Amino acid sequence: MPLGVQALLPFLALLVAATVLHLRPRRPGNGWVAVLATTAAAAIALVELVRLAPGERVDVPYLTTFPYADLAIRLDALSLSFATITLATAALLMLARLRMPGDRRDPWVSWLLTSVAVLAVIMAHNLLLVYVALQLLTLAWSGTLDEGAPRRRALRLAIQVADLGLLLAAASAIQSVGTSAFSGVPSDTFGPAAFLLALLPVLVRLAALAWPTRGSIAPVAFEPAVAWAAPAGYLMVRLVALTGGRLPGRPLEVVIFGGALLFGASTALRALWERSGARLAALLLPAQAAVALAMIASSSPLLLVASIWLWLQLIPLAGLCSVRLRPNSPAGALALLSLAMLPGSAAFVGLWIGGVGLIANGFAPALAAVAAVGALAAVAALSRLEKIDRISLDIPATWAASLVLLAAFPALLLGPVVVPAAQAVRPVPAGTFLMSPLGFSAAGTPWPALLATALSLGGLALLARADLGHRPRVPARFGVAIRSPFSPRSFPLSPQWSTRALWTAFIAVVALAVLRP
Repeated sequence: MPLGVQALLPFLALLVAATVLHLRPRRPGNGWVAVLATTAAAAIALVELVRLAPGERVDVPYLTTFPYADLAIRLDALSLSFATITLATAALLMLARLRMPGDRRDPWVSWLLTSVAVLAVIMAHNLLLVYVALQLLTLAWSGTLDEGAPRRRALRLAIQVADLGLLLAAASAIQSVGTSAFSGVPSDTFGPAAFLLALLPVLVRLAALAWPTRGSIAPVAFEPAVAWAAPAGYLMVRLVALTGGRLPGRPLEVVIFGGALLFGASTALRALWERSGARLAALLLPAQAAVALAMIASSSPLLLVASIWLWLQLIPLAGLCSVRLRPNSPAGALALLSLAMLPGSAAFVGLWIGGVGLIANGFAPALAAVAAVGALAAVAALSRLEKIDRISLDIPATWAASLVLLAAFPALLLGPVVVPAAQAVRPVPAGTFLMSPLGFSAAGTPWPALLATALSLGGLALLARADLGHRPRVPARFGVAIRSPFSPRSFPLSPQWSTRALWTAFIAVVALAVLRP
């Protein structure tokens, strides 16, 4: 089969299914058609990823009328890994929605179009084509392409305005070197200002993860994982690949690393005051994304691998948290474990690899900042843990268990997916990672993943079976399930005050780092 046809197969599977469902709306089997089509597209992307040689990349052009805006697809380990995980998450969301009664809406066409658009973002060949695909993605998830879907005009406007930064960065590259193709832009094309402009779509989509929702929403939300987390993570890593695997300038590294961690700490701190499970997840997901963003600010290969791991596991985790979960269910408890970033969670694997990289590069003080974000997330998540009333095997429970299985056996994803994706950004020295059935080692430091996961699950089971109803609690404005020696009047702490203090400290640290001779 010609390569040009192979590259289009995932798009064709989704578009054909969307066309069929559009012609026969509100049929009982429409959901299964959408699930099968999305699963087939994910399987095709996985097969193409496995068939790629290490470090191989293929550009498939279809229309070359304009040198700076070729209509082409880029196939490399980075794009195919994000495409596989994103489409698999989309298929799971569709399956979860299919198994949940009570919602009479018919979202399948809109969800298929959103999947096509995010696939176009991930597999686009140049920056200008990425911008066009981002606009189509925003139109798809916001309901503009599907008149029956709800609209979110304020969020859509904010995202579209931020996407203009990527358009300006593409125009700057075209003016400088005559192209915006990923394989044709030199690594020194973007300065700090142009890179920050291109970073705006990433930042606003991370903020969209914490966008407040009012009232009851659908039992399954498609946008957080597929339309926000996936394109944000991919675009961030692709921009770093475009600049040669490192950010343009030491001051920019300090700003992004410090700003990302302060954002993550502020969202995790605000989660301490949240009583709603949906809002808790909406605040802890951006905290994990912020840690992934901070990791990639360094030029270390270990930190790059840690960042890609965190981004890839964040997509299915965001999808799981987009399903309405009962807090006293096994899926709810395992989701809290993943949000807490504790040992035994997939996120902690990325934190551990990043910690090894920080210590190896002499950034031990920065590890304390990363650990502080993780500690805040752990306190916020575990303080909402409730006693499990009954064990049930359903789609969310299986989904949550698969994330824990990934933490127990990280070699399933690390070797065949994450490391090749990192090599598409910058070289990863051979022998950096050694895999084994019980865990792996990074730069000679072993991590017993299976043992750590077993111990964490044991501790979580003890907590979940405990009688938490008589647990002492402090007033709601503190939000932490411990006794406090302060009364609300003697220590007027609030989320707004804490966030302002964190950002004030961040501005001071950045000013000292930039202005220091």
